[in-house]
Amino acid sequence: MSFFELYLGRPRGLSERLRLALGRLFHALFIIPDLIRGASRESPMLVEVADGVVLSGRADAMIVRGDEVRIVERKSSKAPRRGAWVSDILQASAYGFMLIRRGRANRVLIEIRYPTASRLFELDEGLSSMLLRAIDDLILVKRHGIVPMAKRGSRCLKCPFKDICYELDEELAVEEGEVVEPGQWLADVNVLE
Repeated sequence: MSFFELYLGRPRGLSERLRLALGRLFHALFIIPDLIRGASRESPMLVEVADGVVLSGRADAMIVRGDEVRIVERKSSKAPRRGAWVSDILQASAYGFMLIRRGRANRVLIEIRYPTASRLFELDEGLSSMLLRAIDDLILVKRHGIVPMAKRGSRCLKCPFKDICYELDEELAVEEGEVVEPGQWLADVNVLE
């Protein structure tokens, strides 16, 4: 969706803005319980990854114990049966990566909390490698306007960009033949355990 907002200049619609507002409210409900449990709420972080490439974001909550940080990322969506959704893990991995780059942590644990389950991961070489590959893909999308891989599924029916997205796919198929798109390596990766 970021691709379409950035390159087509399409502003967010009312339903999208409402969904974002509900998400902010959902996260605000946890501020006081987090503070009681000793978790901090980090101010926005910025880290330059490469020349002109900056990661930015804010974790929902962080628990710091010495040089170990546990990043807590809350999701309102349903948890997969096992593991966590790859997009959720990559988001939290980016926060951990930023903390390590800023010298704030040597070990990062990632906790993804869904309404019905909580999943724990350690930011290791495998997750870091996956994150850096995703960042490479985002650079291609942002700097060169290359259309990112779109996973097709039932969520596409609700997407405000579905018509444009399908048209772009058809154009690429005609122009390029077999196209390898940024993010295509994630096509079969839905869940990480």
